[in-house]
Amino acid sequence: MTAKSLFSVGFGEFQKTLADLGMPAFRAKQVQEWIFRKFVFSFDEMTNLSLADREKLKAAFPKILPPVEKYLQDRDGTSKVVVKLGDDELVEAVAIPDEDSLTFCLSTQVGCPVGCVFCRTGEMGFKRNLSSDEIMLQVMLLVKRTGKKPTNIVFMGMGEPFLNRKALYEAIDMLTDPQGLGLATRRITISTSGVVEGIAELISRPGEVNLAVSLHVADNATRNTLVPINKKFPLEKLKEAISSYCTHTSRRVTLEVVLLKNVNDQLQDAMNLVSFCEGLLVHVNIVRFNHFPGSNYEPSPEKDEKEFRKILKKAGIAVTVRKSRGQEILAACGQLAGKSDDQEKK
Repeated sequence: MTAKSLFSVGFGEFQKTLADLGMPAFRAKQVQEWIFRKFVFSFDEMTNLSLADREKLKAAFPKILPPVEKYLQDRDGTSKVVVKLGDDELVEAVAIPDEDSLTFCLSTQVGCPVGCVFCRTGEMGFKRNLSSDEIMLQVMLLVKRTGKKPTNIVFMGMGEPFLNRKALYEAIDMLTDPQGLGLATRRITISTSGVVEGIAELISRPGEVNLAVSLHVADNATRNTLVPINKKFPLEKLKEAISSYCTHTSRRVTLEVVLLKNVNDQLQDAMNLVSFCEGLLVHVNIVRFNHFPGSNYEPSPEKDEKEFRKILKKAGIAVTVRKSRGQEILAACGQLAGKSDDQEKK
């Protein structure tokens, strides 16, 4: 971004910046309260700051938020922002309201290097990592659009979070900072395609950040095709990492499974998954495949999905089905791509 953002600096550094501008130390807290507590994104509206200080701040930080390339809203209430970054790359973030919650789904990369064959993001390839600043800007743009603070954050948007760990953890620290949004770590979930080093590092992190693993299938041959990163981190290593996470944190891991017709929805696929879950503190979240332009895959028929769930439940595995949201605006799981599409509507 051409203009420095407030979200790229910690509270201490921001205080120093203001001191360099000749402002008192308490001014930093006032500014953060306006942004993170009152959701005010214009220095002109920060009325407890002197006019002179507001002018200095506008000169130091000409842009608080970047431009929104597009804002889309589905009839089910889901909304999506397409953000143009300083280098003209586009990234997407989604707000998913429910009866008593508001979940923000955030991106960590422009594109994705993993290349899952049933994912629209994977089709576009990898362009670059996002900075923690750019991750936080997604949050605040969604806050500005919805007018509400999120109750939950999920890193399930564009990209593989554990391949951008430095920025990911910096963003989490900002999200949980009492001077910022002050979210509890247990309200944050990281979804990974199976980066073992990332899972190991998360174990040593403070707090109670949740872990979700995009498993999809529990045999190496099929997973090598669907989730190519499996060639580097095969199921044996992945299970070992999940087991270690469960043992050290006592937290349950979510295994995400997108069921595809005649690909991973048969009896043997269910039995392989049962074997993988043995000895692990996990629950399985079945995700309906969300079609996107150009995809050759189809969702599993309802009868096959029902039989799949039945086998898991009979084996004593907790299983849920994720409700698909935002399909009309290509904001559902696996549909984000940071680009315009004829099916998207303003």
